[in-house]
Amino acid sequence: MLARLTSLGKHLPLLKHSLNGLLFRNTLWMLLGDGIRLLLQMVYFVIIARTLGASGYGLFIGVVTLVAILTPFSSLGRGELLVMNVSRDKEVFREYFGNALFMTVVSGIALTVVAIMLGRFFLPESISMSIILWVALSDLIMYRVVEICGQAYQAFERLKRTAQLNMLMGAVRLVGALALLLVAAQHSVSEWAILYFLTTAVMALAALALVVYELGKPCLHLQKVFAEWRSGAYFSISQSSLVVYSDIGKTILVKFASPQHAGIYAAASRIVDVTLSPIYSLMSAAFSRFFQEGTSGIGASVRYANKLLVISLIYSAFAWLGLYLIAPVLPWVLGEDYRFAVEAVQWMAVIPLLKSLHFFAADALTGAGFQGWRSAIQVFVAILVAGLHILIVPLFLWKGAIVVSLIGDILLCCGYWGVIGYLQRKERIVRVTGQLTN
Repeated sequence: MLARLTSLGKHLPLLKHSLNGLLFRNTLWMLLGDGIRLLLQMVYFVIIARTLGASGYGLFIGVVTLVAILTPFSSLGRGELLVMNVSRDKEVFREYFGNALFMTVVSGIALTVVAIMLGRFFLPESISMSIILWVALSDLIMYRVVEICGQAYQAFERLKRTAQLNMLMGAVRLVGALALLLVAAQHSVSEWAILYFLTTAVMALAALALVVYELGKPCLHLQKVFAEWRSGAYFSISQSSLVVYSDIGKTILVKFASPQHAGIYAAASRIVDVTLSPIYSLMSAAFSRFFQEGTSGIGASVRYANKLLVISLIYSAFAWLGLYLIAPVLPWVLGEDYRFAVEAVQWMAVIPLLKSLHFFAADALTGAGFQGWRSAIQVFVAILVAGLHILIVPLFLWKGAIVVSLIGDILLCCGYWGVIGYLQRKERIVRVTGQLTN
């Protein structure tokens, strides 16, 4: 791993070139969109965290995390297939857009039932089924529609629109939080779950109308729905595994520790997520380009990833310092319920660095057509991390959850770069063999 980091220095002269033109503009738009959305979400987060308290917020996040594990399966990877195929051939947009919406609605309804059933086993009895229902309908169907609409513009490399959808999503969630604070009769988790669904539904309808108006109406191609189920399943498994190793600790804390501990851990995670925004923006802007570079093999995909990784690592160093500096003010902003979030944030300050190392490696594998490898690594890490959470969290509470999460990030770094090294060696052997044959 140290050798990998050292080798990145040779890409510094290419840094300016890598951010020229369309990628630079798209990254700026995603930074602007994600920045404004996160600013709005931070306001909404502060309102909800203070209004519900650490226990109420922890209960709500426990439900959200449980549903999030199922969320990738609500479209079975159709959004990613849309980006992959439309980025290469714009003429197939309507059918891939229609297939994505179709799979989201059909599987989303079925998974809502599954979420309610799983909630009875993995969540405290104090959480009513109605809360799980509203969160599931919101995140398994409505929010997925918003994401697919953003991916539609991403496939055309029109990240300006994707950024604007992100900003609007933050705005409608803030309106919902203000409604809970100023209008709702009771500041309860149940009332927030209803507002959470309503705001997401409004955003989904608006995003869908915009895509239909600007890019075209969706059409259904059932033959491709069935023919591409395996490719879509790889994306779904990958995303679900990502949620498991990143967030399963929140649900485990709600079940085996207390909602208050889950609230502290969730609040710290939210603060760290804010610092990850520029990295997510760069990833979104570059995602479709990975598929284009990947047509030349894993070597080309990795070279492109390394150019972006230099930027991300430099930023992550500043983010690490920033998290240490802002952590002590959290109890003043969120309330005394969150005084332990200071230490939690400082423990988690290294996360942007670790995620930078494996985010772009993962996209390099996907872009070169090795999503199966990526999914296999993520599933292995997710299973291991889930088991460690069950063993460690009841004993060490939120501190144990953070340690296990960091272990997951380290394992992903080692797994992705190890597989990339293997695939690059294999690619070089094939190339040399071909040259000798000729």
